[in-house]
Amino acid sequence: MKRMKRAVSIIMSVVLGSSLMAGCGGSSNSTSAGKEQTTNQEQQSEAGSQASEDLPEITWKISHTQSPDNFMNIAAENMAKEVADKTNGKFKIEIYHSGTLGSEQEVIEGMQMGTIAGNLAAVTLLANFVPSFEVINLPGIFASDEALKEAMNDDEIMEPLKKQALDNNIIAVGYYQDYFRMLFTKEPIRTVADFQGQKIRVMGSPVLVDTFQALGCNSTTTAWSELYSGLQLGVVDGLDHVPTSVRTMNFYDHVKYMAEPKIFASPMYLVISKPLYEKLPDEYKAVLDECMADCLTELNTVANQINKDDIEYLKTQGVEMIDIDVDAIHQIIAPVREKYLSQMEPWVQDIAKKIMELK
Repeated sequence: MKRMKRAVSIIMSVVLGSSLMAGCGGSSNSTSAGKEQTTNQEQQSEAGSQASEDLPEITWKISHTQSPDNFMNIAAENMAKEVADKTNGKFKIEIYHSGTLGSEQEVIEGMQMGTIAGNLAAVTLLANFVPSFEVINLPGIFASDEALKEAMNDDEIMEPLKKQALDNNIIAVGYYQDYFRMLFTKEPIRTVADFQGQKIRVMGSPVLVDTFQALGCNSTTTAWSELYSGLQLGVVDGLDHVPTSVRTMNFYDHVKYMAEPKIFASPMYLVISKPLYEKLPDEYKAVLDECMADCLTELNTVANQINKDDIEYLKTQGVEMIDIDVDAIHQIIAPVREKYLSQMEPWVQDIAKKIMELK
């Protein structure tokens, strides 16, 4: 997807008098002033060019776990190209897809040490390094889609979390994907009773495991690479994830129902290394800040549209969207949320209260 580029134009006006007009003495002065202005601008341009030539050559490495054709990789590559174009190729960003730089855990550890520049990270993982981000990952913390979007864009809620990230050598630049994870199953789950005994695959996070166990499930953390065969062989009955993953991994061969219980949100974060960012010349910081903002705009626009498109695609593959008793589910999982919330610092608990007040 091509992004709209900002265009900057400089308009110069030189006031020239007409030799045919009476009192042309002022004409010579205006012409001289115009020449002087042009000369000054040329000197400033040459000085700016020289300053650009004096800037160092820098190469950054940014990682993510998605495939080369995934929208996240495309947006990251667009950002890298924009940074290179605006610095005459002196500031390069190399994008490593498919986890080739290591696991997300290893990558964020590298960011903290200043050996890796950045990552596109799930909030679930980010919370392992910045504990306050776990508040976003609490079950049923967001009452609705509107509450999720409002909270993620509320500075009073997000800035304290970003501050703690800075304290841990991580700059949480911004988020994308303001929608909920969904439930994909072989058999329809419409009520709390339908969860009983279901083997639901979740990410390896204690709060996710505890939440689905509270609903009566046999939570499993089956490896992602083994999940297709697990569904095929009946080792797994369903999963908690996003439509894009179900589509790209062909899980729709085995799951035939999807529902949105609004248990967990699925925001991702563009995060960069604080040690590496602080070493950048100010000129590079300004360019990078602008390009990261463009990248996040692209990620949010594309992610939300792809989510809608993938839901429609799954319907064409025989996966039925069904209603589910959200209120009853949230009543069951509330004690799990309170359990983990009680372990958080008081200021994080205050943020959780603000989030839960949103409707």
